[in-house]
Amino acid sequence: MRIDIVAKDNGDFHVCDLNLNYGDYVINKEFESTGIKKLIRLFDCFAAASEKGIVFVDQMDANLNNVYLTRLIEYFMYYGKGQLCFTANNLDSMTVLKENRNSIDFLSSDGHLVSWTSRGNALPDNCYRNGMIEGSPFNIDATDFVGIFW
Repeated sequence: MRIDIVAKDNGDFHVCDLNLNYGDYVINKEFESTGIKKLIRLFDCFAAASEKGIVFVDQMDANLNNVYLTRLIEYFMYYGKGQLCFTANNLDSMTVLKENRNSIDFLSSDGHLVSWTSRGNALPDNCYRNGMIEGSPFNIDATDFVGIFW
């Protein structure tokens, strides 16, 4: 519902605690999940991207619930006035972005960008997962591990 800032006087300075108030209960930020802590850390970045800023976030999906991640991406697609650029390992973000032109770029194993372009009924996450993106690091087969683990 809100974040309460509790200031404690410590001589020459104040120590501030963030308490997340959920209505029926309050949790100090220190005891929150890593996902909530990440959302708090990224808040200023999201606010900037929402108001005409350009923001880069590496591994945006790390420690974020997939529902929150998807809804954040949708928010910036429909309402953001700036640009949110991010890397992610979670392929679900491609499902949200696939309809928007110039929204998905893949980084190849040799360091160049490959932009997603619509290919009939092909889906970007399936093409990526199956090694069908130029320079994709995932054009491997299960048998490639035989010499390593067998």
